[in-house]
Amino acid sequence: MTTSLRRRLRRAAYCTGLILLATVSFLFSPAPRTEAEYCGTYLHLTSFAGFTANCDGFVYMEDARHPRHLLEPKEVRQSRPLFILLGTAVGYPCTWLVEALSASGLLPQQVIQHLPAKYQPLLGFYIGYVLLNYVVLLASMLLFAHLYYRLTDGQGNRLLLGAMLVFFASNQVTKAFFWTVHQQMFTFLVPLFCAWLLLEPTRPPLRQGRHVAAWACLTGLLALVYGSFVLVLPCLLYGFWQQNRTRRPAHLLGGCLAVVVLFLMPTLLWIGLLRVQDVTYYNHEAEAYHQLIWLLDAFRRPWPEFTRLVAENGYRFLETLPAVGLVAGLVLGVLGLGRYHQWPVRRQALTVVVGLLGLFAGFFAVLGYYQPRLTFILAPLLLCLVVVLLPPRPPRWLAWALVGVALSWHVWHVVSYGPFS
Repeated sequence: MTTSLRRRLRRAAYCTGLILLATVSFLFSPAPRTEAEYCGTYLHLTSFAGFTANCDGFVYMEDARHPRHLLEPKEVRQSRPLFILLGTAVGYPCTWLVEALSASGLLPQQVIQHLPAKYQPLLGFYIGYVLLNYVVLLASMLLFAHLYYRLTDGQGNRLLLGAMLVFFASNQVTKAFFWTVHQQMFTFLVPLFCAWLLLEPTRPPLRQGRHVAAWACLTGLLALVYGSFVLVLPCLLYGFWQQNRTRRPAHLLGGCLAVVVLFLMPTLLWIGLLRVQDVTYYNHEAEAYHQLIWLLDAFRRPWPEFTRLVAENGYRFLETLPAVGLVAGLVLGVLGLGRYHQWPVRRQALTVVVGLLGLFAGFFAVLGYYQPRLTFILAPLLLCLVVVLLPPRPPRWLAWALVGVALSWHVWHVVSYGPFS
């Protein structure tokens, strides 16, 4: 076993330990007082422990159990077919394992019967989706660690990194959604993947046509897993321009058009497949919450109504910013160090991370649906900004101070009331 592989396995084991410690402790957080405070079913493990099974989860599990539901008109999860198929791929093996354990007596029937009736036949799919939550969260933490060491030329402080990883394992998103069936773990992966695409130490080569085509098609598939992956497209376009800007304008324009077409191709093919089945593509988020399309309606209104609507939505977005308040405070704390002007700033990395913060903040500001859990997508980028702004050799007291902040952050989330969905 190579040294590099052993290092990665140790890192994965550490991240797994953090995930388990944080998410298991959330099971003992205060339970909701009324059913009006959450959407779904609160499952009591004991008299003092439990978690919320989100109301969206039942549709995810039923669709994973019967993927043909995706071909039905106005199916709620029709815009995310690959996530449903991932649920199918892990759900059936988990179901077979549950059936085998039940038949052998290792899984008592009383455990299954303790569940609400509609969840009993879906237990394997529930377990499968929770495993997907773990995999996505673990991938996010490992990707952040990879970016951390690449940005610090392999000289990063491990204690600092460990403290920052606590913010991934413990937060309002993992508290409300890790133990349920949902897609919120992608909150961490999407912005970090975009940073990986653009930062000089990690960005993929986009100079040759076959590389451009492969990356555009493969990342286009991600948009069929989780909607926010659409933000990969502007990152690909910027990366292509950055690596080919010395070429002729015609080449740049043609390449950008090719990236757009190839990125959209998986979604267009999926829409085409639905049309073959005489089904009109349905996007539940756009239909139910008017995500993004509210802008089209707003532009048709008289100017006073347009400005009022934009101002209202802007204010609602600003109300969600406290979700990343502490992480933003870490950035300000690093900026406030007296010797900041004395150490070199990684300018390309600073430009990329600040640009991505603007891209993600702008996208979610115009989304039209505002929740703190959505705004928390800025937190991974703010942590990347902390890494970029840190001095090459941060003082040891800084690492221990961040450890104290991270542990206090976790304890506060464990003892605080909510969120539940």
